[in-house]
Amino acid sequence: MSPSSPHLDPDTRARLILLRLDQMGPARLQWLLAGTEAPAVLDALRRGRLPLGGDAAPPGVHRSLVERWHHDLADIEDGVDGIVAAGRELGVRILSPADPAWPFTDDPEPPGLLFARGDLDLLAPDTAVAVVGTRRCTALGRTVAYGLGRDLVSADAVVVSGLALGVDGAAHRGALDHGRAVVGVVAGGLDVVYPRANRALWDEVADRGLLLSETPLGLRPDRWRFPARNRLIAALSDGVIVVESHERGGALSTADEAIRRDLPVMAVPGSVTSAASRGTNALLLDGAVPVRDALDVLAYLGRPLPGSVTGGGGDGRAADAAHRGDDTRSEVGRVPGPSAAPPPGSMAARILAEVATGPIHLDDLVAVVERSVADVLAAVQDLQAQGLVELEGSTVSHPRPGPS
Repeated sequence: MSPSSPHLDPDTRARLILLRLDQMGPARLQWLLAGTEAPAVLDALRRGRLPLGGDAAPPGVHRSLVERWHHDLADIEDGVDGIVAAGRELGVRILSPADPAWPFTDDPEPPGLLFARGDLDLLAPDTAVAVVGTRRCTALGRTVAYGLGRDLVSADAVVVSGLALGVDGAAHRGALDHGRAVVGVVAGGLDVVYPRANRALWDEVADRGLLLSETPLGLRPDRWRFPARNRLIAALSDGVIVVESHERGGALSTADEAIRRDLPVMAVPGSVTSAASRGTNALLLDGAVPVRDALDVLAYLGRPLPGSVTGGGGDGRAADAAHRGDDTRSEVGRVPGPSAAPPPGSMAARILAEVATGPIHLDDLVAVVERSVADVLAAVQDLQAQGLVELEGSTVSHPRPGPS
């Protein structure tokens, strides 16, 4: 149904109510709906009962939880119209499995509903690639993630990520700076911005790309919702790239979900001494595909390489090598040289003016420029890609002169 529709169909309305029940995760909802229509599940809960089903209840579904659902149901039902109205005001569309745009037809653990804000055409791309990684990434990890986002959208691929700090945000920023094909999948309601530092990026993804969640409006991103979110990132992609990951983290969860769906997992090799690369290096030891840039990704997925000759004999790596050796071909995969000076008064110009006086710490730069950490970091990474600044650790400086 469209954002302007005044009513929900009975199935969508019942699913929305069920999703707002306390601790209603995807596995529990899928169990409740197995062989039973959503309105019938809702009717059983109104009577304080569970619908009849052949399978045992998933962990955590006990009598006290069912009683809590029964107790909360009336208030939740009373508030549904307000939730729908708020979503309509925000431009949110509610997709159900019956919607033609539904992207999870064959998924083993689909969401009950999908809340979407933005361009729904991005749900059916020719190529979609997830770029994920740790929030505590290195400066190099941010640069690689930014470059992957930039080059993948330049090659007409859709970049999917989780709008988190670190690698996710850098990949989104790279994609948005060079195109519109970006999908952000978040853990909370689309009206609950998290992390707050990514508010500007969040709005830009919604306005120029597509923002998605399986969580109804008004609900916070509780901890258990993040691993659930990760399965959607994998399900919406043709492959998952882990840029950096510590030994444990959400990016590895996304890789596991890709494996569960027989999707390729790729990883960026990192230093054996870097804690931020322990997870990615472990993935490589376990059989993940090593990738350096977007060209490696596209070649492995069997997608056309920008500027390369298609058809005939040879393999993707040969086309890749030819592409890398020809500076007259597409810009994808290559770091661009210095560009024209940024407009006077722009954030980039202010950053360059500060760097001109000597190296400056990122925290000090944020204070001087008076913009969010995410915005300043994205601008610095873009300037670095143009060869105008260097980012080492948390210090921004003029690039060192090369050998003469």
